[in-house]
Amino acid sequence: MIGFDLGSEAGQERARLAMENFGIAFFESNMTTGQVVVSPNAFAMFGLPVPPKMPVDRTGFWDCYHPDELEAARATFAADLRGERDRDIYCERVRIIRQTDRAIRHIEFLGRMFGPPGARTHIVGMLRDVTELVEAEARRSLLVREVNHRANNTLAVVQSLVRLTQAEDLPDYKRRLEGRIHSLARTQTLLDQAMQHPAAFALLVASELAAYRDHITLESEDVPDLVAQSVQPVAMILYEMATNAAKHGALAAAEGVVRIVARIEGAEVVLRWAEQGGPPLAAPPLRKGTGMAVIQSQIRRLGGTQRLDWAPDGLRAELRFPLACWAGPPGDGAQPKP
Repeated sequence: MIGFDLGSEAGQERARLAMENFGIAFFESNMTTGQVVVSPNAFAMFGLPVPPKMPVDRTGFWDCYHPDELEAARATFAADLRGERDRDIYCERVRIIRQTDRAIRHIEFLGRMFGPPGARTHIVGMLRDVTELVEAEARRSLLVREVNHRANNTLAVVQSLVRLTQAEDLPDYKRRLEGRIHSLARTQTLLDQAMQHPAAFALLVASELAAYRDHITLESEDVPDLVAQSVQPVAMILYEMATNAAKHGALAAAEGVVRIVARIEGAEVVLRWAEQGGPPLAAPPLRKGTGMAVIQSQIRRLGGTQRLDWAPDGLRAELRFPLACWAGPPGDGAQPKP
């Protein structure tokens, strides 16, 4: 039967090992009668009951094919029987709907066709469920696309930082640019973690503002974790706000403090930044610096808004972000686009 000498103990043992250890089922199709002899485990792959005797009609297996692929599969099978692909090997991978649980599975066939093209008499071969392999290939393909996307996105961010950074001289330019790139590098670690698990806002604050931890207070108990695409822009906003405060605001003084309060308000995440204890502010700055340009570009990236109050005792900033961009739309696992 079916390509193995099942009349011998050795042949039976080889068939048993193949079926048990590799999930392989065997078949022999009689093209004259339209019937097929298969090993019992083939019925489990398709979710069909094991019949009391063999052979059985092939129709029961065809009926399990996914409706989107049935017509193409029949056409390919007929073309092979006619010899249109100039081969005696039948090799196909198809989707089926397993009848026991309606799960979509991927089945691979490999067999040898006997008889001349157009007058085939038998097909002898094997089949196996390759669903896990197909899903692994899909995950690998998705990972490659994601890596390419992230690389292109990072290059675009670096180009933006190079373009936006301004300084009085070359050493100052290098110092400012390196600081922003180092912040970007730190964020990549959190971004890698966020690809597997959402990133906590408190962890992001601790990472980006580590140099000022003795001058920062944070309240963010009810704020959801950030999805991967939100980690980088929020990290850059925090870094630039802290850099501006270190140059001109509260973090430029030993007694200065920054209070960060993050809350959910309706369908928005509201981030309030309040500085105190720094040099008094006589008036808003006359021009928008590099840091503010970076902040505003990242806020726009998340579809957010910004309101600034240049109070004499320190900057007050209110940033609002759509909750769907911060944490992802509820229920469907979707993530915002950068």
